[in-house]
Amino acid sequence: MGKRSYVFSLIVILWIFQSCKSTDSWELTSPDGSVRFVVENKKSGGDKILHYTVYFQDSLVINSSRLGLILDDIELGRNACIVSIGNVKEINEPYELKAGKRLRTVNNCKELILIFEGKEKLQYGLIIRAYDDGVAFRYTIPSESNDLHIINEELTEFAVPADGKAWIHPYDWNSRYKPSYEQYAESGIEIGSEPDHDKGWAFPMLFQSANGWMMVTEALLDGTYPATHIDNSGKDRAYKIRFPEPEEPVVPDPVEPRSVLPWKTPWRVIIAGKDLNTVFKTQMVSHLNPPSVVADESWIKSGRSSWSWWYEGASVTSYKKQIDYVDLSREMNWEYVLIDAGWQRMTDGGTMEDVVKYANEKGIGIWLWYHSGAGRGDNFPAEHRLMSDPVQRRNEMKRIHDLGVKGIKVDFFDTDKQEIMKLYPAILQDAIEYKLLINFHGATLPRGFERTYPNLLTTEAIRGAETLGQQPRCDLAAVHNATVPFTRNVVGSMDYTPVTFSNKIRQGVVAYRRTTVAHQLALSVVFESGFQCFADRAEAYRGLPDLPKQYLKDVPAAWDESELLAGYPSDFAVVARKSGACWYIGGINGLDEERVIEFILPDDCKGRPFTLITDGADKDAFAYEEVKSEDGTLKVKLLGNGGFAAKIACDN
Repeated sequence: MGKRSYVFSLIVILWIFQSCKSTDSWELTSPDGSVRFVVENKKSGGDKILHYTVYFQDSLVINSSRLGLILDDIELGRNACIVSIGNVKEINEPYELKAGKRLRTVNNCKELILIFEGKEKLQYGLIIRAYDDGVAFRYTIPSESNDLHIINEELTEFAVPADGKAWIHPYDWNSRYKPSYEQYAESGIEIGSEPDHDKGWAFPMLFQSANGWMMVTEALLDGTYPATHIDNSGKDRAYKIRFPEPEEPVVPDPVEPRSVLPWKTPWRVIIAGKDLNTVFKTQMVSHLNPPSVVADESWIKSGRSSWSWWYEGASVTSYKKQIDYVDLSREMNWEYVLIDAGWQRMTDGGTMEDVVKYANEKGIGIWLWYHSGAGRGDNFPAEHRLMSDPVQRRNEMKRIHDLGVKGIKVDFFDTDKQEIMKLYPAILQDAIEYKLLINFHGATLPRGFERTYPNLLTTEAIRGAETLGQQPRCDLAAVHNATVPFTRNVVGSMDYTPVTFSNKIRQGVVAYRRTTVAHQLALSVVFESGFQCFADRAEAYRGLPDLPKQYLKDVPAAWDESELLAGYPSDFAVVARKSGACWYIGGINGLDEERVIEFILPDDCKGRPFTLITDGADKDAFAYEEVKSEDGTLKVKLLGNGGFAAKIACDN
């Protein structure tokens, strides 16, 4: 090509971009080519509006869906003109987590940045990533400004094909008006269904169609945006991003995001695959967060804990009781004891400080409960405001670190508004300086903090065992347990406080356990949590038969691998997790009827002998079976609401 022809071609290309007469379509494909993200500037009346479409193996995963923001009352995404198309960049970042479904992992994807300009000459962009198991995108406003800007509305929609089923937890909206992510899922409902209230749905959303499985969720909260949820207000009832509810308690702040520029929004995440295991195993939420800010992570250790509050809440103020739970953890080879609310008033022979001293001598780490103090005024008890005030927080963290306390459980955040979202990373960052591990309770859904702040070992955001003091919730426990491995637990460690064999007594009324003891044992594997807090009373664990007791002594809280061997949401789940040379298998029946479950063991378990711990004659009895499957196929008979567990050593 001659110089003149080259210059002419370059001028033509520039003219096309600058005059917005390009093809108005841009595409990004995942590293293995199975996932495609397509952006289009589509005609709508006399305007053009940005839309996106997602494909998995050429099948539609997300129909054409609207993109855009309204920033300072200016709509971004309407009549957009492309001004810059970045080079496709492949990201390949190996990294390690300290807790989770797979500790050694790789952030591997392709990334494309598109920059647009509207008639107001304000530039804005779309950052797109394509993974082999899904896609993610976020908006960027690259301009610089120290003025505070407002996103009045996020126009992002998710037009999920309607030929399938959905499992989604309604956004919390009860008499307390606070999103704790503690609702039961609406299971197997029609896609596009609306909840019973007008506050929308919570992330994550799980879908099944003829083309496979998909999940939609959110990642990365850095304090410049509220946590969001979903409603059905998009075109043709498409799911659409929704900001926190104005009535949410604690802070009166407006629900709309506010920030200086430049500004990047959270990631919108779409996980897709042919089978449910793709969703179960994904680590996209973690991948989409920045790398760890901790130089030396050697002090960050996952582990198991005993906890007295679930069965005997008043025991928190008893020195002798807490000493007994320290002894229990030592007997069970568990690393920690959690002392819940009220430890400041401990009597009966000693104080919290005395318990910590005793526990340190026994090699057991103590965790302490704190109120977040989020949005509380001076009329709130001073002991409950320690974590919200930066000076008091750091002083308290130093004090308990010097005592030898290993972690804190911070509770009652009460809202998803932006002002409170700033508190999470602030607590995590300060805790790193004082080498404290974190459990967020009464908190927002995980969005991947654990990669940047690996001292975060778990988050509640689940209707867990502490709610089992009411009989209707006991009655629903099995189906709930068989749902959350495919919804809530997919996006991060889950502090369910499981493995409760006792009947919980609340205000003198007994709520009777409906799940079998083998079902409860299996939850130690089915549910993943880097801080796995076993909630039952000390006598319940001490009184276990030898094999189940040994199982709980051995089962770890962090994993080298995790696999879904079989399952279906709200029906049953069989989960395998590997630590070192051992696989741990847990299976639960979500239905109140006897059944036989068939599955295939992991390859390196084939031909290995092991003992299967399963249901006995009734819900309160275990049974044991010696097993060796040469081809790896296993059939297990379960009682209604039953379960099973096994440890398989795979040393050569």
